[in-house]
Amino acid sequence: MLSAGTAGVQARPPDSPSFGGTWKLDAARSKIGAMAAPVGLVKSGAPQTLHITHSANGAVVVESQINESQSRAYRPGGKTSTPVVPTGTITMTSRWEGKTLVAEGTTEAGTSTMAVKEVFSIGADAALTIEISLTVGTEISASTLVYTRAQTVGDCKSWPTPCK
Repeated sequence: MLSAGTAGVQARPPDSPSFGGTWKLDAARSKIGAMAAPVGLVKSGAPQTLHITHSANGAVVVESQINESQSRAYRPGGKTSTPVVPTGTITMTSRWEGKTLVAEGTTEAGTSTMAVKEVFSIGADAALTIEISLTVGTEISASTLVYTRAQTVGDCKSWPTPCK
């Protein structure tokens, strides 16, 4: 379940590419840190597949095939709060910086709090790059995840939670 702040959503900047679609991890081009993963989408590492909806009103929703029940929402110009299983929450404020989506906030689980920063951009090669940093105290873990747009999602029987 997502909750969104009351601030208006900033529209996607003109001439910027949409993040919408299905994306496959390019592990060879990615640098995966020890802790820096998209919080709530996988337990560790990086999701092999991302499904992103970039709606006409500017909101961006990110899901993985591993945690279908967990998704992340970004409201540029506003704040979102998303439950993270089993007992945590990630709260992010996001904004457009040119054609780049920048989200910053915290994730809390029990008595532990981490600062989170995620930067989404699409390069000249049409690859989606997500730069993630998690900070706990003075310790920083960083990842750079590179995804290529998928032309097909494959047969649903091959998904982590297959169709019946």
